[in-house]
Amino acid sequence: MINLIAVDDEKDVRVLFEHFFQHEIVNGDVNLIFESSGQGCLEKLTSLEGNIIVLSDINMPEMSGIELLKIISQDFPDAKVILVSAYDQSRYQEELQQYGAVGYIS
Repeated sequence: MINLIAVDDEKDVRVLFEHFFQHEIVNGDVNLIFESSGQGCLEKLTSLEGNIIVLSDINMPEMSGIELLKIISQDFPDAKVILVSAYDQSRYQEELQQYGAVGYIS
């Protein structure tokens, strides 16, 4: 099973993730966890084990997805991070690679 943490400050995005991963959730392949902040994600990561993927929005108040990526790469090196943005954020490519993001979705 994959623990998938979706991080986005817009709570209505949760429905999109639930719909997109509906088949995997029903089959027990994915445990979808939704957090509305980077801090919430970090707190959740302390209690999870196994395969962890974080899908995080880049543009969030308080802690950006890039800041979250930096912390995860240091404190939870086995977690895989994919950053997501509704806007082209190609200016972050160097940081994404430096801190080990496995992907970027625009």
